[in-house]
Amino acid sequence: MNIALRYFSIALLLAMNACNTPPSQSFIPQTAAELSGGKRTSSYLEVQTFIRGLEALPHGHKLHATTFGSSFEGRPMQLVIAADPPLQDLAAVRASSKLRLLVNANIHAGEVEGKEAVQMILREIALGAHKELLEDAVILFVPIYNADGNERFDRHNRATQNGPEDGVGIRPNAQGLDLNRDFLKAEAPETRALLALMCDTDPHLFMDLHTTNGSYHGYHLTYAPSLSTNVDTRIDGFNRGTLLPEVRRRMLAAHDYRVFDYGNFTGQQSGEWVTYDHRPRFGTNYVGLRNRFSVLSEAYSYVDFPTRIQSTRAFVLEVLGSAVRHGDTIIDLCAAADANVTAGDWSFGFDSHLGDAIEEIVLVGTIEELVLPEDFGTRRMWTDQITPTQMPVRRGFQSDLQIAAPKGWLIPNPSARVIELLELHGVEFNKTHSEEILMVENFVPSEVNREKRIFQGHHELSLVGSWQKTERLLPPGSLFISASQPLARVAAQLLEPNSEDSLATWDQLLGWEEALADQSESSPVWRLSK
Repeated sequence: MNIALRYFSIALLLAMNACNTPPSQSFIPQTAAELSGGKRTSSYLEVQTFIRGLEALPHGHKLHATTFGSSFEGRPMQLVIAADPPLQDLAAVRASSKLRLLVNANIHAGEVEGKEAVQMILREIALGAHKELLEDAVILFVPIYNADGNERFDRHNRATQNGPEDGVGIRPNAQGLDLNRDFLKAEAPETRALLALMCDTDPHLFMDLHTTNGSYHGYHLTYAPSLSTNVDTRIDGFNRGTLLPEVRRRMLAAHDYRVFDYGNFTGQQSGEWVTYDHRPRFGTNYVGLRNRFSVLSEAYSYVDFPTRIQSTRAFVLEVLGSAVRHGDTIIDLCAAADANVTAGDWSFGFDSHLGDAIEEIVLVGTIEELVLPEDFGTRRMWTDQITPTQMPVRRGFQSDLQIAAPKGWLIPNPSARVIELLELHGVEFNKTHSEEILMVENFVPSEVNREKRIFQGHHELSLVGSWQKTERLLPPGSLFISASQPLARVAAQLLEPNSEDSLATWDQLLGWEEALADQSESSPVWRLSK
């Protein structure tokens, strides 16, 4: 049976069980991947049409389709709220006492498995499946986040990927920005819309769905929690020690899919297995700073397209299921992390590097290559030749230096852009109304280094220097950002000069060169000691 007929049979059976309606009386939407037998992925319009078609299904009332912003080219960004009883707006989602979960698909529009898998899950909910999830959770689905990039279909895009044959979209948005490097600087309208969605609904867990084409390994899918070194230790411990290991076991036992921590080999086909970057420009790393759980999903691009869709679907459902089973614990851990930060019981780590290696068995894989006609490149296809190999595994980072939480930060001459960014991230601040002389800590840079290479439109900046106590005149209209608020870790990441990914990194705070040229001048950010 081809993949389209198999998907249709599953959906038809669910519909008959859900409403006892003869098949001839039910219209069940199918995805572009199903209709094409796995040769094609969905366009933006097809996703819209598919979601509208779910309304007529027996449990379609549990899904509320809406929008939460517009893309760079003006396409409405789709959001589906899955809830029982139904919820019609974001305020109702935030007010719910249930666990809140956010699933984001298609951030890189060449990595399309999440887009197809989310549509399938929404259809299953509309047919009466997954009742156990909606009993205790509200689930927000973004099926096609990078809508503009999705419409740049081309068979040359990600040609080494094992399907779909008719091509995929591009990695960046229509601005040319990588949306998964934009979570701090928030220059894309898509990023600003997603940050607003997070502020409006405060999800306890965030999933971001990707596809990886790295080293040749033996896993259907790899995953990662937030890799930031500044995640609350109890949230990080529960995610790494309970939630994700449970999902990993169930993926093999219930679905026969092998999954493992995301990484790549340091050698051509072995050496060490090493994870990726820890900086919060990446979405799942960033969400950890908000005292919330996050999970990165990376389907393996050399596996065939239909299997990538199915493994992503299974992984999303298993993460959601595990989160619901541990819902009370997750809610409590998030609340406790907020309370601890608000009480000032935290520190900020920097000078980070890969953590210690642990010897483990990693599945080393092999691929076959197929030269495609008409200069479309070379496709790489997974084989069943897998070799279990013991090697060092590095799945996290550690910071060698820690800064104790201050009372807060002061910005004596805030730009409109800095104010906008603090508001976008949900960081609370107050404006001063009169002059005041204060004893503050002033960061005096000894080096201001700019990268020669442009990355995402910026020459990234890094600072070296030291803090000095000094008396300063704080002018009216300055900002005070308290370090005793739930999002204080986000504030520290944005404002601390030693932060490895900050507003200074992306040129959003001006004045560091001037501070270096004349060390008697104040830096753009002061720290107020406790």
